[in-house]
Amino acid sequence: MGHNSVNAGAFIAPWHRNLLVITAIFTVLLISMGGILCVTQSIRDCPDWPGCFGKVYPPLETGPVLEYTHRVLAAVSGLLIVGSAITGLVRTPHLRWVTIPPLVSVVLLVVVSYLGAVVVLRGLSPGWAALDVGSALLVVALMVACAVTASVRINNPALPNRLSLRDSISRLVLASTAVVYIVLVSGVLVAGKEPLVGCLGWPIYSPSIYRSASPVVVYTIRLILSVVGVGLIVGVLVQSRNIRDERPDAYRFARWMGVAVLVETLVQVLLVIFGYPVILWVVYTVIAATLWGLLVALFVRSGLDGRLI
Repeated sequence: MGHNSVNAGAFIAPWHRNLLVITAIFTVLLISMGGILCVTQSIRDCPDWPGCFGKVYPPLETGPVLEYTHRVLAAVSGLLIVGSAITGLVRTPHLRWVTIPPLVSVVLLVVVSYLGAVVVLRGLSPGWAALDVGSALLVVALMVACAVTASVRINNPALPNRLSLRDSISRLVLASTAVVYIVLVSGVLVAGKEPLVGCLGWPIYSPSIYRSASPVVVYTIRLILSVVGVGLIVGVLVQSRNIRDERPDAYRFARWMGVAVLVETLVQVLLVIFGYPVILWVVYTVIAATLWGLLVALFVRSGLDGRLI
């Protein structure tokens, strides 16, 4: 398909766009719920799979209900992803950024589902746990990218089928996304004696957490990468002020990302001050999941804007 040609397969129906947006939201909710299971230590509160204590519904206790809620979200997300993949193949086979991400997500979903069952039945080594977290984050990234692309193309059906990295903010967001991905995935590799360190979230800058981490060298590298990530994100937020007039949609994502960063920073301070209460850990991991989704959305939106300007 040429850059300026538009055929029937290039148009996205509003309901198709809505399906992709809803799917992306559910994937963010899913990894948020996975983080909540981790910080509440509820991952194995249903000792069997796919049922719970041999039944199709959990006992009315906090841990099993949280675990079962995660499974329900996973099932709904899986159906939405499969539906998105089929819809893309049927309706928009020529639009790579709308069709391919759901297809890849289906494969990753199989991996995540299998590893999730293994976690419940016998647990995972840190390496396999990192693969689990990394795959889940990639599913979110792919579906968010798909949803943002569809939202832009619905008003610009002639938009080329690739992202542009020709401007500095797009490249800066890409670097930020790569570093943040490594930081989030590496948590399970350095949990050591403090299992909460392995939950989805930014490293806690605390001497007590540092002493409990293992191996210390790897945790130190993770801390350094996290500082680099913070610097890159701050750079993105500063540069985003220069595009607020000509690229308001990208600026809107950047603004919400800035809010998420501020909240995450505040919650980290409160965690250290109040001795790491579970409720603050819950907020911390949910904001981390949200920040990841916003960062990917900003990258895709800025890359698409590069094709529009």
